[in-house]
Amino acid sequence: MLALTGVTALVCDGLSPCEKATVLVEGGRVTAVGPDVPVPPGVGTVDLPGHTVLPGLIDSHVHLGPPEPRGGPKVLGRARAVVGWMRHQPGKRRAFLRHGVTTVCSLGDDDTWIRDFRHKVATHRLTGPRLLVAGPIFTSPGGHPVATAGARPGAGWVRVPRDPAEAREQVEELASGPDPVDVVKVVHDRGDPRRRSLQPLDEAILRAIVEQAHRHGRKVVAHWGTLDDLAELLACGVDVLHHLEPRGPLAGWPARLLDAMVRGGVALAPTLAVTDALLDEDTKTLLRRRVAEFHEAGGTLVAASDAGMPSVPSGGGLIRDIALLAASGLTARDAVAAATTAAARTLGVPGLGVLRPGSAADLLVVAGDPLTDLGALRRVVMVLRDGRVVIDRTKERQDAHAARH
Repeated sequence: MLALTGVTALVCDGLSPCEKATVLVEGGRVTAVGPDVPVPPGVGTVDLPGHTVLPGLIDSHVHLGPPEPRGGPKVLGRARAVVGWMRHQPGKRRAFLRHGVTTVCSLGDDDTWIRDFRHKVATHRLTGPRLLVAGPIFTSPGGHPVATAGARPGAGWVRVPRDPAEAREQVEELASGPDPVDVVKVVHDRGDPRRRSLQPLDEAILRAIVEQAHRHGRKVVAHWGTLDDLAELLACGVDVLHHLEPRGPLAGWPARLLDAMVRGGVALAPTLAVTDALLDEDTKTLLRRRVAEFHEAGGTLVAASDAGMPSVPSGGGLIRDIALLAASGLTARDAVAAATTAAARTLGVPGLGVLRPGSAADLLVVAGDPLTDLGALRRVVMVLRDGRVVIDRTKERQDAHAARH
């Protein structure tokens, strides 16, 4: 049992500030939060005035298998990647937790490996963020990542159904049984005809995937690129769109598609942290304008870094993505919600991404107030995962304060 006292707690779906609060944690859950919560005798107490407690952050788009770039010889880099893979990426696990990311959603990793990874973290055999998985990606014979990254159709991280019946069978295998996936991912992307055209999913196959996933209560998330891709995905009933690229609505959202997204409750994870590292300033400005328009129309935005891509580090990529959402016109509260309450709701995981009695004790403690200064998210003082303290910098801060005075 642990009590965090004297804090400002960002509670419930609105991330409403509750000042001079006590957050009581027991058995992996938040048992009480508020200004008048009594602390039982003998409970470990950490007094943190001037600090904010908020739900642990959720990164809704990561890849845990591919290595992040390192310096040094290529042979050494490959050796490190193999060791990291075998040990379930200890460096990435630590990096997520150091940045207050307590849940990640893997959207394209080897199915057997990622489910074993999820089990080891869930049973505390490994220390790391809570892991939600899609398992393999559904794509076409000429689609990404088969045509772009050389993925074999029979590989553990892709599925290439030949017809709707096979698509249903493959989704059934993934989404049912004692160890189902948390979401289903499809790639429906025509590519860029100026560089390389790609084959989107057959619409009948796409519809079969979505319908079968929904029968099992699983959300369907989609990688897309063009407005034609978007129209077909909306017609087939997908739940979340990942990425926002110049070959999409750079010149503006078609009114009928924007209206269909908002009315249908289709969320958008624009993964701005990826494009920010690759595009020129004018193009980035236009994409942020499209994000603002989607938000102003009432659409749900979700923070998602695509960590695992060469330009996006684990943990830090999500903090960057939150800042870029704010730079697109979101308030600090809305940007934080995109990585907490909105992310949990979009992924369909009640009890995560929110701070209230009964919620999972996946918590982030920062110095300052992230609702007035998003930079506070970089001042991580403590992180709890499932009620366990996995990052604790309180002594460091106390020592630094004593040294200054």
